[in-house]
Amino acid sequence: MAQYSISEAARLLGIHRATLHRWIDKRVVPEPITQVIAGSQIRYWTDEGFAKLKQYKAQEYRKKPRRKAKRQASKGS
Repeated sequence: MAQYSISEAARLLGIHRATLHRWIDKRVVPEPITQVIAGSQIRYWTDEGFAKLKQYKAQEYRKKPRRKAKRQASKGS
C-alpha cells in the first residue's frame, strides 16, 4: 500500500501544497492519516485517500480562476 505525503500528493495532482492544505481545512477532502515516527509527526494518505483527492480535483478544481467581465463605460458625450 502506497503512502502519499501532502507535498507528494500536491505534486502528483499538479496543485500547490497550500491549495491542498486549504481543502483539508475546509474539510472537502479526507484528512491524511497522522502517525508519529521517531518523535516526528507524519501525515499521509493511502491509495484510497489519494483516489478521493483525485476525484475531488477532477470535479471541483479549475486551474485558473474565472475573471469577472469588465463593464464597458458608456460614453454619453
